Amino acid sequence: MMTYLSIAAFIAVAILGWTLYRRLGTDRIAQLNDKRRATSRMVSPGEFVEGTRHLPVALAVTQSMFFYENSDMQASLDLQWVREIEYDTQLATGLAVDGGKVLRLRCFSQVFEFVIANDVVTRWHMMMPPRRAIEAAVAAPAA
Repeated sequence: MMTYLSIAAFIAVAILGWTLYRRLGTDRIAQLNDKRRATSRMVSPGEFVEGTRHLPVALAVTQSMFFYENSDMQASLDLQWVREIEYDTQLATGLAVDGGKVLRLRCFSQVFEFVIANDVVTRWHMMMPPRRAIEAAVAAPAA
C-alpha cells in the first residue's frame, strides 16, 4: 500500500513540475523578445512548426537576419537566402491553424514554418512582405 502511495506522490510531483516548467517557458520567451527588441525591426512570440511538433519561440527580424529562439535552441536565417515568404492559414501538412497564420519561409530546398498570432500578422506583413521566387520559366528565344 505504501508503494502505491509513493508512486502516486511521485507522479503528482512530476505533473506539477512539468506544469511549472511550461508556465515559466512563456516567461523565457518574453525575456528573449525583450533582449532582441532594441536591435530588431519586429519582435513577437510564435511557434516553430517542425513536423507535428509546435515549439514556442521568440521571433525577431533585423535588416538582414531572421531569428527564432527559445531556451533550448537559438537559430537564424540570413534573409538573402530566403527565396519565398508567404502567409497562409494552413501548414504544409494541410492542417488548419486556429487563432493565427502560418509564416512560411523557403530557402532553396528547406521550408521553415512559424505560427504567428492574428494580432501581429499585419505588422509581420509590413516587415516581411510576401514574395515569390522569380520563375525560371522564361523560354529561350527560338533561333
